[in-house]
Amino acid sequence: MKKKVLSLLLTGAMIAAMLTGCGNADANTDSSSGETDQTESTEAAETGKEIDISFYTTETGKDDMFQQLISDFESKNPGIKVEYIAAGDDQLQQWMALYSSNEGPTVSYMDPINIYENQERMRELTNESLVGNINESALATFTFDGKIYAAPGTAAGIGILYNKAVCDKAVGGDFDPYSIKTRSDLKDLFDKIEATGVAATCITGVNWSVGSHILCQTYGAANGSTEERVAYVNSIISGETKEIDSPVFNGYMDTFDLLAQYNYNKADPLVGDVNMDAQALATGDCGTWFMGDWAWTYMADIVEPDAQFGLLPLPYSDDPDDVINQSIATSYAKGYCVDASQNTEEQQEAGIKFIEYLTSDETAEQLMAETCGQALPYKNANVKIESPLGLSTADYIAKGLTYDFYGTPNLCPSDIWYECGAYMCEYLAGACDRETLASGIDAYWQKQEAR
Repeated sequence: MKKKVLSLLLTGAMIAAMLTGCGNADANTDSSSGETDQTESTEAAETGKEIDISFYTTETGKDDMFQQLISDFESKNPGIKVEYIAAGDDQLQQWMALYSSNEGPTVSYMDPINIYENQERMRELTNESLVGNINESALATFTFDGKIYAAPGTAAGIGILYNKAVCDKAVGGDFDPYSIKTRSDLKDLFDKIEATGVAATCITGVNWSVGSHILCQTYGAANGSTEERVAYVNSIISGETKEIDSPVFNGYMDTFDLLAQYNYNKADPLVGDVNMDAQALATGDCGTWFMGDWAWTYMADIVEPDAQFGLLPLPYSDDPDDVINQSIATSYAKGYCVDASQNTEEQQEAGIKFIEYLTSDETAEQLMAETCGQALPYKNANVKIESPLGLSTADYIAKGLTYDFYGTPNLCPSDIWYECGAYMCEYLAGACDRETLASGIDAYWQKQEAR
């Protein structure tokens, strides 16, 4: 997860400098077209003409999975050949180099900010049929000015992980995660866990966790629609609004204070050891842990057989009717986009067919769920997920109790986790009060441009 956040530090200015002047006179550069040209695909099939496309991903460690997916796709779509371009450690630089060589990939699997900063090169997907199989809440991250430019990959749930055995003992029965609807509900659970002699919760005191996954929720769905969220951020940038006056900011900070009060790491809140915290939750030394479902990577090899875990929301108020208090934030870290600047119309159509396969084919969905251990934001997805944390995220998605963590990829600057995460860590350690924290965050925002 840390590597994912770090990748956002590469700026659009660098990309623009590398990509300037890289065009193909034979390619269709109209990225606004959402119509499917069936004629060319039909003619290609009838004449036996092979369509060559390329697929590039910035997600490393999944080469075997993607190659299996390509093989299955090609078997089901004769006439389309997909070249897989494996990424190394310099994923984004390699992508830019391909464009510099006039070899922009037909389909790329990229971070939202990369797609946002290069949207003029991308084919708009708004009117493509594949969009109909994607949960609407998963599209916001890849929607710019009302136009959809990518299809999301796996969904990562962010919230409070819980050890069910610990929680069952605390409540004296079968713990129901959906019973946590307010901050007071969460505090009541914490008190009951501590009464059993176990630490109630855990915070990993690192800037990428508290500076991104907690702080950035104060600019999230609790403020309303994406447009309202952007307006709120812009009001901070202009100085019209102060963080300390925001009920949403103060609500999340009250919840953060609650987590800090019951923190397993209270004696050394900035120890910042993910593996140690995973061990504590897995073995039942603490009942809950603020993190995301990707934490199963750290837990899978140390949990007892048949042990059960899941996610709880991060409530920001005591309103039991506020659906945000009952929902978990979901992050769509990467999306599939189609290049319209260096690929022909025929290649673009084949690329769209490839994305449709990745986001709707049952074989593809099951392979991705098994390999990644995370939920899929596709309406027809009926897959087996090995990770209980990923399964919990999928359950929230099925119940419609999720909201997009980003909203729009340029809402929070790429360095906010680093700059403001430092302030959040100071606050967690008791080195500053809330007014000082809010003032530091205000100063950070006022150096930014309007969104």
